[in-house]
Amino acid sequence: MPERARDLTVTMLADNSVGPGEGVLAEHGLCMLVESDNRHLLFDVGQSGIFLGNAARLGIDLALARKVVLSHGHYDHTGGLPLLLAAFGPREIVAHPDVFTPKYARRRGRKPREIGLGHGPHDLMRRGAVLSLESGSQELLRGVFTTGPIARNTDFEAIPSYFAVGVNGRTRRDQFDDEQAVVVNTRRGLVVLVGCSHRGVVNTLRHAMQLTGVERIHAVIGGTHLGPADEHQIGRTIEEFRRLDIARVVACHCTGFRASARLAAELGDVFDPGGVGYRFDL
Repeated sequence: MPERARDLTVTMLADNSVGPGEGVLAEHGLCMLVESDNRHLLFDVGQSGIFLGNAARLGIDLALARKVVLSHGHYDHTGGLPLLLAAFGPREIVAHPDVFTPKYARRRGRKPREIGLGHGPHDLMRRGAVLSLESGSQELLRGVFTTGPIARNTDFEAIPSYFAVGVNGRTRRDQFDDEQAVVVNTRRGLVVLVGCSHRGVVNTLRHAMQLTGVERIHAVIGGTHLGPADEHQIGRTIEEFRRLDIARVVACHCTGFRASARLAAELGDVFDPGGVGYRFDL
């Protein structure tokens, strides 16, 4: 069993919506600041530099976050990297090696649309990125680590067929081998931070428990990718959240209005829609 983080604060710096009263901005993207034991890291960086202004508005000094973890290689989670490096200088970038694989959204009758990172490894290194590319779990801070590739074992969580990767000049269906989450082992159980959960949010939670040997999930925070899910998948996901007795479900970004409404109706105060400015303390 891994060591425990002594404390934890997660602050949402980019999301599809904003919290009330903060004067911050939203975009289709995700960025969270993770603080534990007086150390800081960023989980994803949104699609633009909007998180930089939001951090300043919230009184957060991003110079302290010298490590950046990328959940996967889509633009809405990685696009802010060049602006972060320009503003604060060299940063360690933690990701799966496949994060740089070309990625597309395919729609019938349309040319595949590029939705990848948009910058190659050499370009980012020239801008100051120090790449830490591993295909397995990496320890980030005390009690804080990445999942590595997420195992799929549920029979109700599907990866949408319109996502694709480019291999040898051709596109094929994306299985999101580069996707990873961040797991924090706390005194109350695991806090699992998810970028988009393309491989399934329940699969991600199960993977985190198996990886750590910790059977208690205290909270899940981030994108659940229930936006394109059917009612069956949404219902089964809620059943699993209840079975796991999760204390807090902060489902934002790609969760979608329909799924969010159902989560709110069925989970009550356990559910929170997140939004820029949302803060989780433990």
